[in-house]
Amino acid sequence: GCSGQIQLWQFLLELLSDAGNSNFISWEGDGGEFKLVDPDEVARKWGEKKSKPNMNYDKLSRALRYYYDKNIMAKVQGKRYAYKFDFVGLAQALQPPSTNG
Repeated sequence: GCSGQIQLWQFLLELLSDAGNSNFISWEGDGGEFKLVDPDEVARKWGEKKSKPNMNYDKLSRALRYYYDKNIMAKVQGKRYAYKFDFVGLAQALQPPSTNG
């Protein structure tokens, strides 16, 4: 199916939208900030989703770093495993490229 095409940020939002997942990932405050309570579990679930059994937090965090450049996500300074969605950047990333250059 098309579930193989899911992006990591989409997957994280999916996990965050279910309060039942709060033992390994949860929102912090209300500014798009979230915390990987159990990074290894999040990575394991992502690996499951993408059929990559050897997925780990190291690889996951590398994928997240790619989003910093795209202004989709940022690292929360001074907090371990804490990240922040940039919803403005995300919205722009989801826009089709504008034709007027």
